[in-house]
Amino acid sequence: MPQPSSWWIVRHTLGRAFRETGQAMQRVALMGQQHAITTRHVGDDPYPFDDHLSRHRHQMPLIQRGGPIVSNQVAYLAPCSTLIGSVRIGKNVSVWYGAILRADKCENGSSFSNNSNNNNNNNNDDDDDANDNDNNMDVWELDPRREVYSSRSPNRWVGGGIFIGDDSNVQDGCIITSSVNHCEIGKGVTIGHLAQIHSATVEDYCLIGMGSILRENVVVETESFIAAGAVVAPGTRVPSGELWVGHPARKLRDLTAEEREKLHYQADEYVKVATNQAGVMELGGNVPDHLIEDAMLSAGGGEMKQETATTTQQQPKEKVEPPK
Repeated sequence: MPQPSSWWIVRHTLGRAFRETGQAMQRVALMGQQHAITTRHVGDDPYPFDDHLSRHRHQMPLIQRGGPIVSNQVAYLAPCSTLIGSVRIGKNVSVWYGAILRADKCENGSSFSNNSNNNNNNNNDDDDDANDNDNNMDVWELDPRREVYSSRSPNRWVGGGIFIGDDSNVQDGCIITSSVNHCEIGKGVTIGHLAQIHSATVEDYCLIGMGSILRENVVVETESFIAAGAVVAPGTRVPSGELWVGHPARKLRDLTAEEREKLHYQADEYVKVATNQAGVMELGGNVPDHLIEDAMLSAGGGEMKQETATTTQQQPKEKVEPPK
């Protein structure tokens, strides 16, 4: 794919400089505000100040490797999750705390400009922009001779992108990479905590158990279950509707009709769980200010009421003498 133009490089560099400068100024302003409202003398304990601006960049576009494209109808992206390079996130997808999706070894610089245009359009009407973003979720064809080029030039990479289908969830601490090929996750897939998927393909409504590992060029067909802790060897194909366990992973048995139906149910339930946390995506991934203020007022009011009640109980009752 073509390399990014000089204009895109300049725009990317200046944009990053402005963002970093703005965050530094925000922190200075918060500290100054706290100084203005706090009385502190020499020898007093230091006081904390609240910084509601997240300094974690969970979406990292790379000029020569592409940038993340996220559907406008995404369910939830945790503020401490990380999307690097050519990552595509579909509708109702949730990416949870500490998950890392790294697609930084592919020649896909042209998608950086596409991603920038999509981000600029996010402030327009929702329906049209959602369609524009979703149209950029297509998997592109990799050059079959890329490995030959890579052996001749150390600066050429042979990897692909990461594609997460609609209604899927990537749970806490997962690692997904695409260093030798595309990593394609289908619709309604549940990826358990701390699982690893490396340049593999997972078809619709599969469950990848906690701590399991899918090696390069693995294919897991529709409605299959990889048990927790299983390690699937490179190039393995897991047929549809099977349960695989162990290290190296082997077929244990076929899934029942009820178990296959549960795979659909679990994916739908995780979409509901994700939408409950959508509010924390505001202000760079933190709780909105009005929720913090309401909580502080409620806590303060409760303490004041408790203090008043305690004081009233401790005060002795005055004796009233009868008139002589």
